[in-house]
Amino acid sequence: MKKFLVLFLIVCTPLKADEEKKFFDLLKENDKILWLRHFSAPGGGDPDNFDVRVRSTQRNLGSFGVKQGLKYSKLFKKNKVEIKHALSSQWFRAMETCQFFGEFKTFSALNSTFSYKLSGNASKQRKQLQAYIKDWNGDGNLLLCAHYVIVQEHLSYGASEGEMVLTDKDLNILAKYRLKN
Repeated sequence: MKKFLVLFLIVCTPLKADEEKKFFDLLKENDKILWLRHFSAPGGGDPDNFDVRVRSTQRNLGSFGVKQGLKYSKLFKKNKVEIKHALSSQWFRAMETCQFFGEFKTFSALNSTFSYKLSGNASKQRKQLQAYIKDWNGDGNLLLCAHYVIVQEHLSYGASEGEMVLTDKDLNILAKYRLKN
């Protein structure tokens, strides 16, 4: 059993390094869209008393989410990749995630439409985000800090908390990256 475990680790370790190198090499081209589902925020959905303007009514990053942010920040510095344009959902957990990459602006088209009372906004938000991407000039990487439903809606991919999905302007998925615990 020990031999199998050692062999497994030897075979899998280079794969992780290759995945990371491919991901960051693509980012160095400086014309990609980086979709990031916010870092770990304990729980699911938002409380019944949710108010987008009041942090205490929302799920926020937990200690593991903060650790994810610090690790990603170091990883971007190590790979010498900068984010030129960053947009975040107006939810605090998304803004907390985005702050690890520098300055950002909020954009309501990235807000979650998960709850029933917000699901009616999905079509309007989808059109707004599609128009923004269409008009984006591709000068420097674009970071979009959002939620599961937004990534799923645009990329037909269910990203995990803290998972990055790299696309071109036509939303073709080029690479994915997620830190391992």
